[in-house]
Amino acid sequence: MQVDFLIVGAGFAGLVVAERLATQLGMTSLVVEKRDHIGGNAQDEYDEAGGLVHKYGPHYFRTNSER
Repeated sequence: MQVDFLIVGAGFAGLVVAERLATQLGMTSLVVEKRDHIGGNAQDEYDEAGGLVHKYGPHYFRTNSER
């Protein structure tokens, strides 16, 4: 397999870079991740009681973009 870019890490930054390379530049990439899920620390899972909790603690996203 030959790709244009190797992206190490499937967190927010790695996933956005891969998407932008593909959709805006028509390039290919291979994203590698050591965890068994993508999205970095933004990972939800159900606890023993059936409640949806953040696996790595609470997270939020802030931006100064009006959009």
